[in-house]
Amino acid sequence: MSSERFRAEMRESPSGLVSGLATKLTEIEGAVRRQADRFSAVLDIGAQISQARDVDHLLGVVMDRLSALLGAEAATLFMYDEAQDELWSRVLRGSTLKEIRLPSNKGIAGHVFTSGKSLLLEDAYADIRFNPEIDKQSGFRTRSMIAVPLKHVSGRTRGVLEVLHRRINAFNPEDRALVEGVATQIAAVLDNVLLLEQLRKQNEKLEAAGAALTQAVRDLEVLYEVEKVVSSVEEQADLVDKVLAKAISVVGARAGSVLLAEEDQDALFFRSARGEKSEGLVQLRLPAGKGIAGHVASTREVVRVKKAEESEHYEKGVAKKLGVPVNAVLAVPIVSEGRTLGALELLNKPSGFTETDERLAVLLAGQAGRAITLQRSREVGERRNRLEAIGQMLAGVMHDLRTPMTVIAGYAEMLAEEEDPKVRKESSEVILAQLEHLNAMTRETLAFARGEVTVLMRKVYLHAWVKELTALLEQEFQNSKCELVIDLQYKGAARFDETKLRRLVFNLARNALEAMPKGGKFTLAVEKDGDQLVLRASDNGPGIPPEIADKLFQHFVTARKKNGTGLGLALVKTIAEEHGGTVTFESRPGKGTMFEVRFPLGLPRD
Repeated sequence: MSSERFRAEMRESPSGLVSGLATKLTEIEGAVRRQADRFSAVLDIGAQISQARDVDHLLGVVMDRLSALLGAEAATLFMYDEAQDELWSRVLRGSTLKEIRLPSNKGIAGHVFTSGKSLLLEDAYADIRFNPEIDKQSGFRTRSMIAVPLKHVSGRTRGVLEVLHRRINAFNPEDRALVEGVATQIAAVLDNVLLLEQLRKQNEKLEAAGAALTQAVRDLEVLYEVEKVVSSVEEQADLVDKVLAKAISVVGARAGSVLLAEEDQDALFFRSARGEKSEGLVQLRLPAGKGIAGHVASTREVVRVKKAEESEHYEKGVAKKLGVPVNAVLAVPIVSEGRTLGALELLNKPSGFTETDERLAVLLAGQAGRAITLQRSREVGERRNRLEAIGQMLAGVMHDLRTPMTVIAGYAEMLAEEEDPKVRKESSEVILAQLEHLNAMTRETLAFARGEVTVLMRKVYLHAWVKELTALLEQEFQNSKCELVIDLQYKGAARFDETKLRRLVFNLARNALEAMPKGGKFTLAVEKDGDQLVLRASDNGPGIPPEIADKLFQHFVTARKKNGTGLGLALVKTIAEEHGGTVTFESRPGKGTMFEVRFPLGLPRD
């Protein structure tokens, strides 16, 4: 308004103009006051946001204050769920719905989230982006609305803030600016608050993982200790005793027992027991399926109760018989390779058994089951191997019997026709010597069957022993195409078991004969090397196949011989070691093999 016009209006109506100015000033003052109140409220909201630590409480307070400032009838704060690619209502005000979820690119909220730009709608239904399905579900009729992104200064959008009204044109641009200001403050602090929340959750996970790791280390330590115990025992009774003792110690039980099933017997037997009057349990047997242990063994179910009476399978008779009260019970099956071997039962922990105790008991029972199965398999294998070895040895003995029996038969025929007393006496002595040889082989076989090691060491003169040995070897070589050569370089004395050493030589000679069916030469050399007696048995046969050279002295290893038992050279090694000696060999394909046996002369030094 120009100054001339103002002066003219003042001359014409001075009172009306003053009144209008007063009204305008009052409106401006009210607007300024409202803006100041809003600014103060925004500052207050900002202060609360900066001090907040509980995200949900923070967001709820902000939404309540914002709705009150704008006179909004409903409000929603959507957060982005990255895993589902959805917006979900973390805070809902003025709605009957518990949660709203919608695709991150759908509806007004989806548009604001993807575009990062605010919207002020005078009438939401006039906008094609508006989704009325939410109104249908909640019963709220949205008209005017403001939607702004929760955008961090980094540019990342965390979600969307919406305020709603049932009235058209209820909000104006100043209201939108207010919502944007609050949203900016929320987004500025929300990253830090959410980061703290994530750190807290991660810390909780780390603490849980740490506790689990500590428990796992404890479990491994227990299993390692039990494994050391298991590895150090030979008998099943010792094994179950030590496993039970460890289980009782680890879980803090006062008593316990190990019950095992036996082959072809429909019952469980107490193989180990600890606690008051536990010695009486080893005399008892539990019918299959009876009692808590019987139930566990038959069903493989774990039983853990604070009071034994709480289990329907509890047998009062056993406890009554022993006069021992039974309170807390933990019983787990002992299983291995799909077979139930029995049950481990732990009793009377004062505070009751826990899930941790149960897990440890299951681990120990599993380890005990594997150890018991391994031990039983080993025992069965040892028995089977011993029987096989005895059978193979008997086969060798039967083969060895042929030579002395042939000698006995020949001299017996001579006795029948011989009239010279001197010759008859010599023949009788030969027969008696061969019978003693047969008797010695019988004793050796029986000792082997019983697992005994007997070596009859005595002073033997080599010239006499080799003379007798030569006569027997000649009988062995008589029907073969092989040449026998005896090279006796040492004719003195030595201490050894002459029967066993004779057996050693015969096994080497027989191997040579079998290796040279078309003929060859076998040489036995006897000599002295320092304080050792040395026997060298060599042949000019095909040599030892390379594939068995490194395991030649093991039981049942043969060089593809049709009727070979693989026991001869194993016995050679055993006899040499029984004499405190060694056996070695050299072999070249097509050139032959030489075995060398060395052991101490066993004579006192001069």
